[in-house]
Amino acid sequence: MNRVVITGMGALSGEIKPCTAFDTTGLLTDKFGEIDGLDCENRLFDIIGRSLNEMLADAGLTSADISAYGADCRMFFGTLLARDNTYLAHSRIGADTLAMMNEFAVYAAGLAGVRGTVDISSASCAAGTTAIGMAFDFIRNGLCRCAVAGGAEEQTQIAGYGFNCLKSLSHDVCNPYDVNHDGINIGEGGAFFMLETLESAQARKAKIYCEILGFASGNDAYHATSPEPTGEEAYHLMLNALDDAGISAEQIDYINGHGTGTVLNDSMETNALKKLYDSAERKPFVSSTKSLIGHCMGASGAIELASVLRSIQSGEPIIMPRLTDPLDDSGMYNAPKKIDIDYAMSNSFGFAGNSASIVIRRWGDE
Repeated sequence: MNRVVITGMGALSGEIKPCTAFDTTGLLTDKFGEIDGLDCENRLFDIIGRSLNEMLADAGLTSADISAYGADCRMFFGTLLARDNTYLAHSRIGADTLAMMNEFAVYAAGLAGVRGTVDISSASCAAGTTAIGMAFDFIRNGLCRCAVAGGAEEQTQIAGYGFNCLKSLSHDVCNPYDVNHDGINIGEGGAFFMLETLESAQARKAKIYCEILGFASGNDAYHATSPEPTGEEAYHLMLNALDDAGISAEQIDYINGHGTGTVLNDSMETNALKKLYDSAERKPFVSSTKSLIGHCMGASGAIELASVLRSIQSGEPIIMPRLTDPLDDSGMYNAPKKIDIDYAMSNSFGFAGNSASIVIRRWGDE
């Protein structure tokens, strides 16, 4: 099988603050992870454009270079595409494009120059991680040489009022894995990656961020919105990803958890981590990016993988600034001042039991 590496990334996300994208009257909170300076009429297109263009520049490629790969470069796009009905009623990027559910993936593929198949993952909040995992599977099995993979999501009233009806919004700013957690803040953003075979990356002398070692996806088949509470299914998902990667749980230095800040999710994840690490002599640092940028829905897994790569580069841990009373007393949620990451795992657990886990290794001189 082919070895698969990431050779470029571009990511865009906001910070949790009072929402200006839409009217929040009647919601439990007005605090959302909003991006400043977006084109208000074309938020999602703007997010896709900025993050994809950054990825191409970072990978040292142009859309013409991608186009030259022909069908040997595919796109894997993760999103929920929860959009306002007024926006679904018409197209905003030209008369030739219908306002259809895959409009944005097609737009992204055109912008990046992808001429291969466009594959869309809508696996709930695991969509972004699933899209990257699908790209990994296709490349390592020789079904394509390279792929553009990631996800994007914008702020919408549908998401805001939907989670409000579920009583899942935090009253202020979310506090994942803390005893006093009370819900989520919804965010927006996008992240895209260039994945290719190691042989391809070395042939073009590309910068390499990491090697993807393993991937697993699953479904706990428990409930439409609530996770299976014991964490048994999430535990087995992580085991499957580690087995696919060929490494042990104790080799993992950092886990970027789903960590929404809701009682049900955080408790389930903590249970799963206890099952995985209770007897381990060495435990990883665990944190949630959502404490800083909110829950970016279908794009969250892609954005979180980008944050992991940046943490690997900088040695700066992804902190949870409001964490004071962790659900688990093992120390896994206690942030170090600096972190040296050789192996990392990023997990996503979504509605209807959709789940995905990806394992990566820091790239060194080889």
